[in-house]
Amino acid sequence: MTRLSLDLVSHAELVRVSAALLSGTHVVLGTARDGTDTLVRLCAGLMLPGAGRVTVDDRAPFSHADLRRSTGSLFAEERLPPARHVARSLELALRARHDTRSAAAVLDAAGIAQLAARRASELMPREMRALALALALSHPKPALLALFEPLALVGILSETFILEALARHAADGAVVLATAYRIEDATRLGGATRALERGIWLDSAAARPPLSQVTLRVRTPEPRRLAARLSETPDVNAVEWTGGGELLVRGSDLERLAAHVVASARAEAINIDALRYDPPGLDALAAARAGLAQAATR
Repeated sequence: MTRLSLDLVSHAELVRVSAALLSGTHVVLGTARDGTDTLVRLCAGLMLPGAGRVTVDDRAPFSHADLRRSTGSLFAEERLPPARHVARSLELALRARHDTRSAAAVLDAAGIAQLAARRASELMPREMRALALALALSHPKPALLALFEPLALVGILSETFILEALARHAADGAVVLATAYRIEDATRLGGATRALERGIWLDSAAARPPLSQVTLRVRTPEPRRLAARLSETPDVNAVEWTGGGELLVRGSDLERLAAHVVASARAEAINIDALRYDPPGLDALAAARAGLAQAATR
């Protein structure tokens, strides 16, 4: 079992962060402004913390090349080793971690073989990050995967490929540390959820999304008539008309809420143009987490 430890780490945005993460998946909610990219870089051994200590199994990755070779990483901004073409750049990166596989094997497995012949200088930043993620996930036996926003690359890489690789490495004993700024991404990544809020580390209890209430956005040509019907419906806690043709319908269970909206519309012969889940934004989540953290200190 692998253990990633941060002991009173302060660096850039981070303020006295202490955490102990064992093998498995760990998701940190927050943005780069909260310190998520800095956290990933410190854990991967790219930087030495200004204060405190980062260790993997009691050794500092910054000071041990073998630990850095056993780490797969993805940062907010990526660069490939200098070479004319992508395939050659990946081969250099693979040799650096003592991996004898070909670049073609890594690219084929990730479904991005078409990038092999591209010039590295022509890649878009998102393509560069996708290559870095494919390289990280291809690690045969990582002790640690430290990944900044891996699900932001869905579209270049498939979500199934990313999630299955992460689950496989976590089951094999790696610490999978992934960041997410959207609650839905954190849910899809699974595992324990923490958070960074302006550099302050919040544990699982304080970081848990406020799932006691969900919101559906309903677009209809008859919002007021549908609102009147829904206001008398069980499991609907509140209905808000935002003006125009949109309602915000709130309740505690997403499936029941959607079923009531559809049933009410059918009963009144009201058309529904769009129906979608409206996840709480990061600002709302941060406020909820701050309130929980404040309550915990009382």
